[in-house]
Amino acid sequence: MLRLALVFLLVMAGTAQALPRDASCRVPGVHDPDVIRAVHTAGLSLGVSDKVMLAGFEAGWVESHMNNLACGDADSLGVFQQRPSMGWGTPEQIMDVSYAAHRFFERAVKLDRPDLTPGLLADEVQRSCCPERYDLAVGRASFLLRQAWQGGPEVVGGAVYVVEDGDVWVDRTRLSTSGDFVGRPSVAGRFVFARTSRGDVVALADGVWRPVWSGVGGDPEAVLRPDGTVALYAVLADGSVAKLSDPPAMIGMGGASPQGAGQSGSIPLSPRGFAAGKPSVIVQPDGAAAVYVRSGSALVVSAPGGWREIARGLDASPEVVLRPDGTVGVFTLVNGRPHRLATTWEPLGDSRFIDTVSAQPDGTVYARKADGTVLKVG
Repeated sequence: MLRLALVFLLVMAGTAQALPRDASCRVPGVHDPDVIRAVHTAGLSLGVSDKVMLAGFEAGWVESHMNNLACGDADSLGVFQQRPSMGWGTPEQIMDVSYAAHRFFERAVKLDRPDLTPGLLADEVQRSCCPERYDLAVGRASFLLRQAWQGGPEVVGGAVYVVEDGDVWVDRTRLSTSGDFVGRPSVAGRFVFARTSRGDVVALADGVWRPVWSGVGGDPEAVLRPDGTVALYAVLADGSVAKLSDPPAMIGMGGASPQGAGQSGSIPLSPRGFAAGKPSVIVQPDGAAAVYVRSGSALVVSAPGGWREIARGLDASPEVVLRPDGTVGVFTLVNGRPHRLATTWEPLGDSRFIDTVSAQPDGTVYARKADGTVLKVG
């Protein structure tokens, strides 16, 4: 009787709501775009079936609204609310979304049977009290899975670049036909950089896509130096931040086409497990670069001697711009709403958006709605 009553309540609510019962554990009402991408990337790297992938997204939504929670019932942690005491790993490992997702998918593959729906398969992994709740989240999970294949906007010179249905587009013109791109593109000069579902970075120049790097876990950030060359940054698959390219041997040598960058050319900027999502980089007129990344819920910036925390509360990757007066503007999404950083995070409006924001030096900010529409906000 109790189970039937619970199912009735879940159906009436329109979505499955497991979530931590601990009232002190705050669960955002919206998903974390960096988390859905990390879970998606983990599933793709293991070659899981569509059913297993959907099971992961159903479990992630039910357990945490697809957020990497540092709290939960008892000792539960992370996007899947895995418990160290039940052998899922150390707290540090479970809080690594890629690790947690790999553990979920590896177990799901072993437990899968033809008679299991994606939701019942999720329950086989999670061993919950209420197996029905995961399939009740199929609509939301399917929506988030579609979003994992998309990204942007990147707005440069008034042109809007996005990834949609696995391809890179600019102002409704398709730039690729592989159907294999994910995340947000990055534009520097005449080069367009984008990430594939396999974790490769490729560059478009002169109408040709060329491989640049492999083994990234987040979207690339390409910036122009004062001398016209391109520098490329990314969070690698192990969670470390790295500078991927340098003028002598990498891409962007003046007007030349990008060349394949050797893996040995990367410069590590942080330890493993340090960051997630897309870095944002500003370059000063003298060529000095500052790298901003999301580390947990903290916004940190590279500084002499290490990294410095400047804010907390991020729900998405940061976007940093250098204003004409030489000051720095910092923007992000908090609970799906665009914010800028002053003494605290200040909202730019009440509308909800997904993915990341694209900010301009004049303070204009663009963001993408769930239906793919890109709007100017603030």
